[in-house]
Amino acid sequence: MSLVLILFLAGVMYLSTLIPQRIDTSPQQLEVWRFGHNGLLWLIDAVNLHSIYSQPWFAGAILIAALSLGISSVKQVGVARKKLISTAAATTDEVAAGVSGESLLTVARTHRYRRISTSPDGQLKFVRNPWGYFGSSLLHIGITVVISVSLYVALTSRQASLILVEGEQHNSSQPWVQSEHGLFARPLQVPGTIRLDRVRVQFDGKQQPVEVLSDISITDPSGQVESMTASINRIMSYHGMRIYHASQYGNAFAVTFTDQNGTTHRETIAAHHPLSASEAGYSDEFAVDWSVNLLSAKYFADVSRQSMTGSNPELTLRASQGGREVARTTLISGTSGTLGDYRVQLNGVSKWAKLIIVDTHGMPLVFTGFAIIMIGGLLLYLMPPRELIAVREKHNCYTVFWKAASFRDFFVEERDGLTTEFERVTAV
Repeated sequence: MSLVLILFLAGVMYLSTLIPQRIDTSPQQLEVWRFGHNGLLWLIDAVNLHSIYSQPWFAGAILIAALSLGISSVKQVGVARKKLISTAAATTDEVAAGVSGESLLTVARTHRYRRISTSPDGQLKFVRNPWGYFGSSLLHIGITVVISVSLYVALTSRQASLILVEGEQHNSSQPWVQSEHGLFARPLQVPGTIRLDRVRVQFDGKQQPVEVLSDISITDPSGQVESMTASINRIMSYHGMRIYHASQYGNAFAVTFTDQNGTTHRETIAAHHPLSASEAGYSDEFAVDWSVNLLSAKYFADVSRQSMTGSNPELTLRASQGGREVARTTLISGTSGTLGDYRVQLNGVSKWAKLIIVDTHGMPLVFTGFAIIMIGGLLLYLMPPRELIAVREKHNCYTVFWKAASFRDFFVEERDGLTTEFERVTAV
């Protein structure tokens, strides 16, 4: 049962990598994905697979898995304790007979076998690596801790995302781009006013982006300002919350659209950063309330198409209707062109970035659980117990049996060494 639940949870987590999650996907990208998987939408919407980790059924599955693993862990501890004190001689190899009690203690101590128990009939048990009996128990306990804490995180976590253009700020009166929260948590609130001061992209010798840095400032309700730098490879902390830099960033173009009556409309069009100087970065297709057409954009980092750090990007705007392009124009900074019935002008270029803010508690305990799992695995596979069971005979002598709890063939030389040592002390 426990294994089935663990495999189910692992499958769900893998599914979340195949199905885009709302928190880290733009609405336009989500709609494109949904359009391409129209046959699966009945199932995806029925169980809300776009927000897997905040669903009651996911929390319920974790709860059942935690309870099952907890019961299994208790049983494993009981089994380990029985194995520790058991003097059963089944599946053992006889290594010596007629061994005196003193010689038995000497050989066992020399080979690092610890005396564990004495049965009522006088049988003695010595064990090397007795803690290895509890390897499986620790594995179960560690998994139980991870699953249990994951349930707490799923029920209480809060996260949200926002997209900011350089110089733009976001406060509590403005909605998030996306927001999710657990069943026992309230929606995440902006911890003050967040401002994106600057986005910096660093390139290697081949002009490939290697790091993206976003300088942000957060002003709390008291007016205190804290500045920090977020990057894709660095997690920032602010008042117990973690700030992640998403992999989505690029250029934002301030464009003015003027119709034939002289009415102007100002739009900021965000397009994703291109991967190289010869490739274009694209925006998502979007709708505006002043036109029946859908708009989209692409741009090259520099009009020369030779540099990723140039100061004159080339923007191409596209208008479409019913999946068919109806107009197109190309602009550079300060120039204007015609897009259908509109005169368009590129007024300025700045950078944008997407940030994800997460408020969760209990993650250190998750890592503690993984540490317990690692310790259990090390004990189970690298320190399997070996036993010496001494059965009392006449004249206070013992017949000695040897047993390996697992991986018996790896310790045959150790058994043979014990046999030789017992023969030597018996012969003296």
